[in-house]
This record gives sequence, structure tokens and C-alpha cells, in this order.
Amino acid sequence: MTIGLGEILSLLCALLWAFAVICYRKAGDHINVSAMNLFKIFLTFVLMIPTLYFTDGLKPPDLSISDWSLLLISGFFGIMLADLFYLRALQLIGAGLTGLTGSLYSPFVVFISFFYLGERLNSWQIMGMALVIVGVIVISYRRKSATVEHPPIKGFIFAALGVFFTALGIVIIKPVTTELPFFWIIFIRTIGGIITMFLFNMLLRKNLNPLAAIQGAGKFWLIAGAFLGQYLSTMIWVAGYKYTSASVASILNETASIFIFILGWLILKEEINQRKIVGAIISISGVLLVLQMN
Repeated sequence: MTIGLGEILSLLCALLWAFAVICYRKAGDHINVSAMNLFKIFLTFVLMIPTLYFTDGLKPPDLSISDWSLLLISGFFGIMLADLFYLRALQLIGAGLTGLTGSLYSPFVVFISFFYLGERLNSWQIMGMALVIVGVIVISYRRKSATVEHPPIKGFIFAALGVFFTALGIVIIKPVTTELPFFWIIFIRTIGGIITMFLFNMLLRKNLNPLAAIQGAGKFWLIAGAFLGQYLSTMIWVAGYKYTSASVASILNETASIFIFILGWLILKEEINQRKIVGAIISISGVLLVLQMN
């Protein structure tokens, strides 16, 4: 594979997201999940307005009510709900293990597309998904021990749910995205995410001020994570897909799990052992197989 601008941008996107995950993990030591999620969605909403002005324009595209509804629902699943689970998983099991669980993304996309879009799986894709699942099981396997503290299994469940809802939010809007300006898709989904996040906080009687999360300790980590992971990496992700093929970009984007694993060890001092390395290799091999044989 030739390394060109598109390949470099796709790798840069993965690296930026990995740094964002580390930032979210550090911020999670001081800020609760709902406040973090509300702020980062709000920041993306604010930053998308000038982005639209300089790209697709501020005039909304001509959409039907069903298209608007689908995009808003996608924001609920893929931004609000997915990120709530993902951020909570970061608090419970750390950046490295949460990032590696993200290897389930491609299999989830393939699985949901099979039922929702009628796309068919080939034997290589099925084998790849099986490898991913085996890898995640190896990573999350725990022997009972009175002396060793293991990460809670619900952390892996939350991480998997976060990845699942991310995949669901993307797949359900695929039929309506072919003719729509990309940045407007992001903006409308962000609107769906911020509305449902406000409703969620209202129902649980949590703080409705999106700036409350940056009034105490951990604010700089949260701001950096929101900018790098929620806004900037999305822009670079789009550019990567523009300058290389979608399959190559997807494969390179999946390297985020490797970057998160390494950065979690270097910055957060999270444990790396032989079992986790083997599980990571198995899982990433499955991802490459799913994407390469698509």
C-alpha cells in the first residue's frame, strides 16, 4: 500500500482520537460522565456553526421530515447514548481496555448492516468477526484471585454498548447520506445528541449548564479531549476518506485501538501483560480481515 496524503490523514485521525480518549480518562477522575458528555456535545455544536459557514453554508439542506427525524435519532444513538456508555467504560476499565473493545466497531457495522440494509456477509467477514470477539474475550478474561484486583466486567459491557450504539447511529442514516452535505449531517446529528442529552440530565435532575463541567479540576483535559476527539478528528477523518479509498481509510482508522493501548500504558501507567497483547493481536487481525475481505 502506497503511503500518501489520505493514508497519513487517516492515521493522524486515529492518533488524535487516541489522545482524546486519554484526555477523557484523565477528566473522568474529576468530572461525572453526564457533565462531560453534555459539554463535549455542546462544544461541537458551537464549533460546527463557523465550520458550516466556511464549508457547506448556513442554509439548511432540503430534507423531508423523515430524514430530519432519522438524523436526529442517529444523534441520540451515536452521540448521546454511545458516548455516555463509552465515557463510563473509561472510568471503570481504563483507556487501553476500552480502546481495544472498540475493535468491535467493524463487526457491529457489518452485523447491523446485514439486518437493516440487507447487506450480506461472506465467510471471511464471519471469520474476522469471530476473531474480534475471541480477542475481546481474551482481553477481558479474569481469573478469580483474592490478591489481584481485576477490572469490572460491566466496564467491558459499557464499552461494547458504546461501540454498538456508535455503529447503529451510523448505519441507520446510510440510506439518506448519499446526497446530503457531510458537515450538515454532523451538525444535525449533533443537534439530536445535545437535545437528548439535555432531556437526560433534566430527567435525572442533573446540572443543565454545559459549561459547569469546566469550572473545576479536569477542565483542561476535557476541553482538549472534546476538541481533539469530537471536532478536529472528525474533520481529518473526512479529509482522509477524500484522499484515499474508504476501505484503506477504515483499516487505518482502526489503528486507534493500538494507539490508545500504547498511550494508556505510557501516560496513564495502565498495565500491559502478555494476555492483553495476545488478545489485542487477535482482535486487530479480525478487524483487518473483515475490512480487507469486504
